[in-house]
Amino acid sequence: MKIKNLVTTGIMIALIFVLTFAIKVPVPFTRGYIHLGDSMIFITSILFGWKVGALAGGLGSALADIVGGYAFWAIPTFIIKGAMGALVGLISETYRKKYSLKKEISIFSLSVGIWVAFILSVSFSLKNLLNNLATSTITPTLMNELGYENIEDLKVFLLNTRNLINIILIIVPIILILISLVLRKKDLKLFNLGNLMGSVISGLWMVFGYFLAGRILLGNWIIPIFEIPWNILQFTIGMIVAYSVLWAFRNTKLFQSSEI
Repeated sequence: MKIKNLVTTGIMIALIFVLTFAIKVPVPFTRGYIHLGDSMIFITSILFGWKVGALAGGLGSALADIVGGYAFWAIPTFIIKGAMGALVGLISETYRKKYSLKKEISIFSLSVGIWVAFILSVSFSLKNLLNNLATSTITPTLMNELGYENIEDLKVFLLNTRNLINIILIIVPIILILISLVLRKKDLKLFNLGNLMGSVISGLWMVFGYFLAGRILLGNWIIPIFEIPWNILQFTIGMIVAYSVLWAFRNTKLFQSSEI
């Protein structure tokens, strides 16, 4: 069994690396990129549990950073993606082992609470940043890099970015809940709240983790803001791809021999 787990982990590390490295879109200003690697982290954690998900997610993603020329992101990526894989696996696994309507309601309520807290935290943080932007240390180099000549223009852009982030954070959970309600009738085992909410919470962790890491690596709070909508888009697309793949392979031996 240990050899099987080792082989499985190695294969998933390779798949996460390939999807992260081969299919990526650079994000302006942030010196980072978005990719499809998250989809394979979701698949790995749901199929094989949190341990494999954590190790494969962390190593596969970090290796992609190193090989792809983003080595300065490798350590934060290893931590963030490793925890991301662990969260998906732990929440979905705990939910599956002891399913009950009470647990489903508890997981749903907890997930909504975390999501609302995240929305409020992001909104208030961005509002506070905008209010103090004039007194913040913004170098001419940073202004040139962002393409703005004065603080007021930057404020307007950041305000629009904040509004966009708020809209995305409201729409995404509504869509996911509707998807769960529709598809759970076809396959409750796959499209249960444990899997979906585990993916959502891990995605939020990823967004927060990269925002904090960006603050440390880039030396300011402004540039990491641009990562937030892109990272939300990344894990949302990752979920869509992951559950589409899982749905396609739901009747194969892969599911029968996995944790799901």
